[in-house]
Amino acid sequence: MSALETEIQHTGRRLLAQAGHSRPALYRGLTGALLARVMDAPPLRDSLFQLVDTLPQLRDNADIARHLQAYLDTVPDENRRGWISHLLNLAARPSLGWSVWVFARQLGKRFLCEETEKDLSRLLAELGKVPARVTVDAVGETVLSETEADAYLQRNLALLDWLARQRESQGAPHLSIKLTALTSRFDPLDAEGSRERVLSRLTPLLEAANRHGATLTVDMEHYELKDQILALFLYLVEHYPGNWQPAIALQAYLPDTPADLERVHATALRLGRRLGVRLVKGAYWDQEQAWAAQRDWPAPTLQDKAATDAQYERLTVWLLERSDALHPAIASHNLRSQAVALTHARRLGLGAQHWEAQMLLGMAEPLRAALAAEGVPLRLYVPTGDLSTGIAYLIRRLLENTASSSILRQTYVDGVDQDALLAAPQPLPIEQPTAPNAAPGSVSNLPLLDFSRPDVQARVTAALAEIRTQLPLHYRQAPSMETPATCFSARNPAAPDEVLGYIDLVTPAQADAAVGKAKAAFPAWRDTAVAERCRILRRAADLMVAERHSLAALEVLEEAKPWRDADADVAEAVDFLRYYAAQMEALQGDAPGGWRTTKDFPGESNAWAYAPRGIAVVIAPWNFPLAILCGMTSAALVSGNCALMKPALPALLVAQALHRILLAVGVPPEVLQLLPGDADVGQALVRHPAVNIIAFTGSRQVGLSILQAAHSPAPEQRHIKQVVCEMGGKNAIVVDADADLDDAIAGILASAFGYSGQKCSACSRVIAVEAVHDRLLQRLAEAADSLAWGPPENPANDHGPLITTAARDKALGYIEIGRYEGRQVWQGKVPDLGWYVPPTIFADIQPQHRLAREEIFGPILAVMKAPDFAAALALAQDADYALTGGVYTRLPQHLALARDHYAVGNLYLNRRITGARVGVQPFGGIALSGTGIQAGGPDYLKQFLWSRCVSTNTMRHGFMPTPTP
Repeated sequence: MSALETEIQHTGRRLLAQAGHSRPALYRGLTGALLARVMDAPPLRDSLFQLVDTLPQLRDNADIARHLQAYLDTVPDENRRGWISHLLNLAARPSLGWSVWVFARQLGKRFLCEETEKDLSRLLAELGKVPARVTVDAVGETVLSETEADAYLQRNLALLDWLARQRESQGAPHLSIKLTALTSRFDPLDAEGSRERVLSRLTPLLEAANRHGATLTVDMEHYELKDQILALFLYLVEHYPGNWQPAIALQAYLPDTPADLERVHATALRLGRRLGVRLVKGAYWDQEQAWAAQRDWPAPTLQDKAATDAQYERLTVWLLERSDALHPAIASHNLRSQAVALTHARRLGLGAQHWEAQMLLGMAEPLRAALAAEGVPLRLYVPTGDLSTGIAYLIRRLLENTASSSILRQTYVDGVDQDALLAAPQPLPIEQPTAPNAAPGSVSNLPLLDFSRPDVQARVTAALAEIRTQLPLHYRQAPSMETPATCFSARNPAAPDEVLGYIDLVTPAQADAAVGKAKAAFPAWRDTAVAERCRILRRAADLMVAERHSLAALEVLEEAKPWRDADADVAEAVDFLRYYAAQMEALQGDAPGGWRTTKDFPGESNAWAYAPRGIAVVIAPWNFPLAILCGMTSAALVSGNCALMKPALPALLVAQALHRILLAVGVPPEVLQLLPGDADVGQALVRHPAVNIIAFTGSRQVGLSILQAAHSPAPEQRHIKQVVCEMGGKNAIVVDADADLDDAIAGILASAFGYSGQKCSACSRVIAVEAVHDRLLQRLAEAADSLAWGPPENPANDHGPLITTAARDKALGYIEIGRYEGRQVWQGKVPDLGWYVPPTIFADIQPQHRLAREEIFGPILAVMKAPDFAAALALAQDADYALTGGVYTRLPQHLALARDHYAVGNLYLNRRITGARVGVQPFGGIALSGTGIQAGGPDYLKQFLWSRCVSTNTMRHGFMPTPTP
C-alpha cells in the first residue's frame, strides 16, 4: 500500500470512528424499521414507492387507501408477512388513508424544506450547530409552459432575496438552478432560441445575484442536454461579468466529464475568473440506461460503479490541484470519496476558502458531523418546495437510500466492514458489449439521429443546402409517349410559390401497360431465391442509411416535416427493409424450396410452403412518404411479388428517391414500377383483373371503395384479390384522476400536434376524468402556447403547415364546427405564408359532436369530460375507428382494464400514442381503421403470400423408399 493510500485509509477510519456511533435519522425509529423491511423485499419497495409517486394526485383518504391496496395486491405474499402486513392493511382502510399522507409528508421533510421563511429559518438554525452552510434548490422544476417558467423564476428571486438577509450566518447567498426550468422549450435543435429564452428570465436573477455577491450553481441534467447546458454556462461566464460567482455541477459517471472540466478550467484561466465546480457521481443512471435502450443509442454513462468511483477520485484530485482557478465542491456521501478529498486537500495545504464538501439534506448526517468535526468546509444542498412539487426528488433519495449498491445502506444497515467501505475502487475491464442471439425474424431498429450533436445538425443543414442547388427536380417520361403527359408541380407547403420539382403523371392506359410488364416479369422474380431477394432489401437499407440526411432533408421540403419527424420516417423505412428480409427468411425456413413437413406416415409425406401471389399494387399516403411506401413495397418484393407503386401526389419526389434506390440495388425495372398518377390511375389499378394484392394506406372513404371494388371480381378475373387496408383513426387519450399531469400533457401535445396532427395515429380526443379535467385543461392550454410553428426547414420550429391548400381549408372548416359545437379554450398563432392551420383546443365537446366522431387531419384537439374512469374508457371506444389509444393512470386495476378491454390495434399506457417502431410495436387497427393486419409485425408478410400443401404417396407395391433426410 502506498503512503498516499495509507493516509487515505487513516483519514477514512478516523471519519468512520466519528460517524459510526449513530445511524442517520432516516434509518431510525418506525421509518428505519419500514425501510429495513422493504430493503429485503424489492417488490414491496417498488409498490410503496409507486404509491408515494402517486400521492400528490390523490384526492381523499379513500382514494389513498384504494391505491395503497391496489399496489399491495401486486406484492407476493412472502414479501408481506409479519408486522408490516398488519400495518399496511390497517393503513389501507378508507378511514385511515390520511395516515399514509402524514407519513409521506414526514418522510419528505427529511429531504425537503418547506418553501417558507419560517421553515427555512428553522433549518438554518439547526444547521448552524453542525456547522454547515447551504445551497438552496427550488425543486419541482419540470415546466411545460412559459407561465410555469415564470413561476420558477419568481421562486428563485424570492429565495435569493431571503438568503441575502441571512448573510451574517450564511455568508454570501448560494443558489442552485436548472436552466431547463427557465423555458418550456430547451432544445438542442434550437440552441440559439433556447439561450434567448433562458437569458430573458435569467437576467433578473443574475442582476440580483450580482447585487448580493451570490453564487449560482447550474445543475447538470440529462445527458442529451449536457453540451447545451455547459455551452450556455460558459456563455454566461464570459458575457455576464460582475460580482456574482458562477458554478456548475458535472457528473463523474460520464466518460466525457474530464474533457468538460478542461473546458471549464480553460475558460477560468482565459477570463481570470474563478469558477465553481460541484463534482457529483450522477443522479440519473437508471433513466439514462432506459432512454438509451429505448432509442437504440449507446449508453452515455460508465457501466461499472467502480469505474465511476475511480473517475470521481481522479477528478477530485484534479480539481483540488487547480483550486486557484476553480472552486471544488466535492459532493458525495461516500466515506472513501470524502476521505480522498480531505487527504489531498490537506496535502495541498488548502484552507476553507479553497474548497468545500457538499452533501444532501437528510443524507448521512453522521458523516456530515464527522467532516464538520475535522474542520472541513461543509455545505448542504437544500431542496425547497412541497411534497407535490418535490415528489420526483423524494423518490430519487429513497432509491439512493435503499438500493443494494447504496453506500449509506452498506454503512448503516448492512454493516459492511470498514476495510470494504474504504477499499479503493477496482473497475472491471472494459468489454465490448455482445449482441444477444436474435430470435428468427427479429432485427435491431436503426437508431434515430441524436440532434443534440452539432455534427448531426450540420449534416442535415448541408443536405438541405445541397438539395436546393438541384431544384427544381425533373422527372419526365420518355419522349416516345404517344400523348403529352400531364405534369405535376411539387410545391413546398411552407412556401407554396416555391416549386420543388416537376413530375409527369401516367394515364390509366399506361398503368394497364405496366400491369402487363409486371405479369411477364413475375415468374422470374417468383423463382428468384429468397436469399437473393433478402440481400437486395438489405442492400437497399444500407444505401438508404448512407443517404439518410438527404432523404430527411427532402421530406423537410416536400412534406414540411420537422427534422426529427423526417429522420424518424427514414429510419422506419430502413427498419421495414431489414425486418421484412428477416421475416421472409424465417417464413422460408431452412428446407429446400421452403417446404415444411406437417406430419408424415409410413408411405406418405405431407408438406406445406408459402408462395407469392403475383402482382401487388401499393397505394401509399403522403404523411409518411418513405416509411409506408417502402414498407408495403418491400413486403411485396421480398415475398416474391411484383410491385406497382402509386404514391400520393404530395409525396412524388420522395417516391422517386425510393424507386431509384431499389432499382440501384438490383430490383428489376419490370418487377418494380413507379406509377405517379391521379385517382383515375389508382382506380384502374385496383380494378385490373391481373392484380392479386392491393396494399393501401389512406382515408376511410378511399379504403372502403377499394375493398368494395377489389371484392367485385371482373369477368376475366380468376382469383380473389387480397387487400391490406389501413384507414386512419379517431384516437383518444384517457386521463385518469391520478395521472401524472407532467407526463400526460407532454404526451398529449406530442400525440395531438406532432407533424401538425397529420398522422393517422394522432390524438384528436382527450377524455379526462372529471376530478382532473379542469387542471389538465388549464395546463394543457398553457403548455400548447409554447410550441413553435413555422417553416420546418428552420429546426427551431417543431411544427409546420398542412400538406395542401385543400387540407388547410378542410381543417379550418372543422375549427368553425368546433366553435359552434364546443368552447374554444386556446388557439395558437401561425405564419401567414404557407398552408398553416392555427392549432386549436376545444372543450365541452359531446360524444355526438362531429369533432368527437370524424377524423380530422390537422392540429385540432377536442377535450371531453367523463365522471369516472370506466365512463372515460367507454367514451374512448365510442368511435367508428380503432387504431390507437392511450391511457394515463397509476392504478394497476385501471391499467389492466385498459389493456384487456380498450380494443384498439395499438394501445399506449402512460406514454404518447404516436411513434410505433417496426418489430417493436406492430402497427394497424380494426373496426373502420383497417383490416386488422399490423405492419411491422410477424403476420404482415403472410398477406402477400398464399400457402399450399402437397401430400405424396411414397408406397410402391409394399416397397417404401428410405425417407430423404
